[in-house]
Amino acid sequence: MIVETRELFFTNSALKKALAWYQKAPNQTDLPLGVVTMVTPTSEGGLSVQIQQSGASRSREVLFSPGKTLALLLLFCRRQKVPIPRDAGKEIEAADDGLILIVRGETPTTAPPP
Repeated sequence: MIVETRELFFTNSALKKALAWYQKAPNQTDLPLGVVTMVTPTSEGGLSVQIQQSGASRSREVLFSPGKTLALLLLFCRRQKVPIPRDAGKEIEAADDGLILIVRGETPTTAPPP
């Protein structure tokens, strides 16, 4: 078996851009329209997002679970044309200044017949 492991590091700047793409996704109801002022990764791989909505005096916090964050990152990778294998395992880890998406793919191997 051949195992491939890739780590994709998303900086806070990239996470803000990913959230901007997500805000424009049709039928999403998790993230209201507004300016993303701050993104903070949580220890379990989710996100805490501060949104400043127009006309509001205070920013609003929106929490993303690790599963929802993974979906957000996969959408962003698709929009940025970063190839991610569908059948690969995926997990998220928090980093000091962003998130790491770990992609692990396995390819079965064969040998020629004796």
